[in-house]
Amino acid sequence: MMENGKKRNYYRLALCEGRRRRMELTEDYRLTGRGGGAFLYLAPVYDSMDLQGTWHRLVLEGEFVHCKYEILAAATDADRAGEMEEVWEQGAAPESVWQQDASVRRVNTGDLLLHGLTGRYLWVLIRVWGAGEDSHFRIEGFRVEFPWRSFTDYLPEIYQGERDSFFERYMTGLQSVYEDLEEQAERIPEYLDYESTPDENLPVLACWTGDWAAGRDYRTEQLRRMFGRLNRLNSGRGTAGVLREMIKFVTGRDAVLVEYFKWHDWMKRNTEQLALYGRLYGEHEDRFTVILDVTDGGVEMDRQALEKLVADYTPFGMQPGLVLLTWSSHMDTHCYLDRNSRLSMPEQAGTDGFALDGSYMLG
Repeated sequence: MMENGKKRNYYRLALCEGRRRRMELTEDYRLTGRGGGAFLYLAPVYDSMDLQGTWHRLVLEGEFVHCKYEILAAATDADRAGEMEEVWEQGAAPESVWQQDASVRRVNTGDLLLHGLTGRYLWVLIRVWGAGEDSHFRIEGFRVEFPWRSFTDYLPEIYQGERDSFFERYMTGLQSVYEDLEEQAERIPEYLDYESTPDENLPVLACWTGDWAAGRDYRTEQLRRMFGRLNRLNSGRGTAGVLREMIKFVTGRDAVLVEYFKWHDWMKRNTEQLALYGRLYGEHEDRFTVILDVTDGGVEMDRQALEKLVADYTPFGMQPGLVLLTWSSHMDTHCYLDRNSRLSMPEQAGTDGFALDGSYMLG
């Protein structure tokens, strides 16, 4: 394993410290822009505390649609923050401050080497050009790696040629792939800690633990609560208790489960009622019914999504049914006077009339 270098991350709150022209910073701390013309972002200068320090690599993460972008990076030993402040206030090009210093410029490349830079202070400028009204971009952030280190330092001396030789640049491509994979491996503990991992990692963690959130629109707080109960829910999958808990978790309502044996055995003597119950709750032993009262005016239910949820937590070989209790629901030729129905009491009008919104109505 290579010796660990240093990194400077410009993500989330770190992006707030930079200067922007036309770029917007979203509520979740991403840089965005839409439309034609130029957009600029000048990152805050980074002090490595090392004169004649070397720099290794810059990696930008973002999405650019119908846009051209360039990254300019420069290193200086002199602190030119005052000059940069003046140039920025004048609206001039920021790169004019480091014209006499070593710099690197790349277009439409989010991964660039900084091997040609030496200096204590690092400046990074990102410029985006939109081609038209439909152009838009979103920058997640970027990171800078330093000091300069190379795979060739770990090879036999015969392969350790001059700096920035063809062989070293060739090895740098392999080195970048290795370092990215190594970083992903180092960040695995962040994914596994569901309480502290960033929100965008939660769907990935759900995929790793069975892809149970696929196709469902869970909120962030719901996902974190689910991770805390995941062991118990998976071990009790297929039981009535877990099914009721999942329905409560998703809908916020308590469900009633009617299983075949609960009504069939004690109703055998009443043939007429037995037939009606069979049509309502199922005529076979592999059938059960989930009854959910939705007359409380709460969150609207997506019946198809709810049926899929019930099916996912149904034991193999069982056939679930779903009944949503709503006002004035009619089944067959009967109106069931329960939570799912209501009656109105008609009134008889008299010939003497009565007032209704200021008008007189005669019966």
